[in-house]
Amino acid sequence: MGLFDNLEAKAGEIAKKTGISVADVHAIANTFQANLTSSDGNPEEAIEAAAVQHGFDTATVREIIAQAGGLKREIGDIAEHSVKPGGI
Repeated sequence: MGLFDNLEAKAGEIAKKTGISVADVHAIANTFQANLTSSDGNPEEAIEAAAVQHGFDTATVREIIAQAGGLKREIGDIAEHSVKPGGI
């Protein structure tokens, strides 16, 4: 299960831990994902953009991502899916 799957599955739990609404967790996660794609995969740019777009500080966005498993998990998932069998 990847980062964004975890965000969806744990939205209620993450909302309680961060003190924001489930709707905000979903909105921030969706914006972070869109910004991650549009920023050429730069997670810091995506975090900053999501924070600005939703009026939260970057620490809150980082906490949401950390509660879902963190960026290392997502980068691992991306790498796993991008390597072709027999390619290495």
